[in-house]
Amino acid sequence: MMGIVSHIHCGDYDVIAVSSETGIPEAGDSFALEGVYCREVFQKKRTVAITEVDGVPGMSLHPLYSGIPCEFYISAPIIVSGDVWGTLNFTSLEKREIPFSEDDILFIEAQALRLSNELAKSA
Repeated sequence: MMGIVSHIHCGDYDVIAVSSETGIPEAGDSFALEGVYCREVFQKKRTVAITEVDGVPGMSLHPLYSGIPCEFYISAPIIVSGDVWGTLNFTSLEKREIPFSEDDILFIEAQALRLSNELAKSA
């Protein structure tokens, strides 16, 4: 339903590119990192995959959930020069009936790595 490439810097989460059935968010939008699910990906420098956000204790209290009640979420860090530059993530308002597979996780990590390599070339 929604795919986003973000750039994270100085506590901000900037939407660089997006494909969304809802039209929200749009490229150029900026949010506080503390208010988005990708905060954990940024802090831990690792992929996060959740099949039902409402099923994770405390996640339905997340500030983003009240505005955009996304149910599934998968995100991988985009790492440039050893630092998290941003994230690649996919979300949906629909619950995911099956857990993310190892192949799903490997796929998003490969795509994030591809973005990392392209950004490193242009740096």
